[in-house]
Amino acid sequence: MKKHIERLYFVFILITSSIMKFKYINNVKTKQLYDFQTYHEIASNIYNHLGHTLDGWPIAFQGMGYPTTLGFVYKIVGDDNIQVAKNFNVILSILTLIIIYFITVKLTDDKFIIYGTYTMVAFIPNYIAYNNAVGTEVYFTFLFSLLILSYLLEYNFKLKVGVIGFLIGILTLTKPFFMVYPIVLGFIDYLRDKDMKKAIIYVTSGLIIMAMIICPWTYRNYKKFGRIIPVSYNSGYVMYINNNDYNTTGAWMPLLDVPNTRENKEKIEEILSKKSVKVAPEIEPIIKKSATKWIVNNKVEFLKLGTLRLNSIFYSGSWDIDAWTKNEEKTNNFEELTKGEQSYIIRNNHFNRSVRDIIIYTLSSMGIIYALFSIKLIIQGLINKEYKISSIILIPSVNTLFFMSVYFTYEGQSRYNFPLLFLFVIGLMNILSGLNKKEGLGD
Repeated sequence: MKKHIERLYFVFILITSSIMKFKYINNVKTKQLYDFQTYHEIASNIYNHLGHTLDGWPIAFQGMGYPTTLGFVYKIVGDDNIQVAKNFNVILSILTLIIIYFITVKLTDDKFIIYGTYTMVAFIPNYIAYNNAVGTEVYFTFLFSLLILSYLLEYNFKLKVGVIGFLIGILTLTKPFFMVYPIVLGFIDYLRDKDMKKAIIYVTSGLIIMAMIICPWTYRNYKKFGRIIPVSYNSGYVMYINNNDYNTTGAWMPLLDVPNTRENKEKIEEILSKKSVKVAPEIEPIIKKSATKWIVNNKVEFLKLGTLRLNSIFYSGSWDIDAWTKNEEKTNNFEELTKGEQSYIIRNNHFNRSVRDIIIYTLSSMGIIYALFSIKLIIQGLINKEYKISSIILIPSVNTLFFMSVYFTYEGQSRYNFPLLFLFVIGLMNILSGLNKKEGLGD
């Protein structure tokens, strides 16, 4: 009887969440801006047999994983309408919710954690709203959660290593910083099982298979751009504009506003007079060394900017939902309403934003605290060869610390918290379960 009720609850939450997501993408108006529009244009070009291009130029400014997959989805459906991309997002989002449920089942037997996580993830505002944006958030989180589940499941080890390596390869083609993830996974595995040989296999096989997956794209980039570009050529650009003497926020700033030598500025201006920075791979070699040199020579300022980036990702609330997933939402005849009616609408909008902000602040705080408190256990696990750490500690905490280190160095935007939110929920549920049992963290 209890199992029957659990199944009914699982289906009820899944259906309710799915309905909310489909209603959102069908009723909330938004315009695809900046990177979101770029992803759609590249996917449309693939659909229209123009290849992986933008404005007639070959492009590898960002990872090719998402726009290429979306382009093939357009081909399968036979339409490159943005609504197809949104429907694809919802399908991936539904699958991600199911995957996260099974992740928690593998992490713990605690029903409170399992169903608490499942319920919260189903209704996180970001996980509903971002289905309306043609971006990597939903796609990457689907693959990332699938990778975690593939690691946690028990099946043929050779097949497991192959599946994990393949997924890391696809994730790397989507977000190039995932190129180092085999090391992260090997680190997690060693702390969990204390089997150095197995951990090394995860690292080496992950790196080799990942390299095999990205190799065709790297070769394509070499043919198109005349130099070895493993995945994308924007890492130097991002590091350069986010780490310099004139950057005060740790976030994006205009490329030409960044201080540089007169010679370099003239070279950049000449290139940008002919094409967009997104299709100008020749800019990166000019600026990347400057970015690295600045970080080395300005360690304290770099630490300040990195802290600002983390703040903008985890403690800027949910403004990004309004900016990217509902930027064309307007009340009809607003100017014709009475002052009282206008105030009622504005107050409701502020209330909705406040509730979303509180959710994000709470999840971010609990997730980061969970990761920071786990550092002590991680150090203990490194020192003591017999001390094993449970997956429910390692999976949320090590992944959180990994993402934070990347964001600290490169770039910070509110939407970058997206793939970590479900891990934050797992951490929060484990904390609450521990408090309820008066046992603290972990198993």
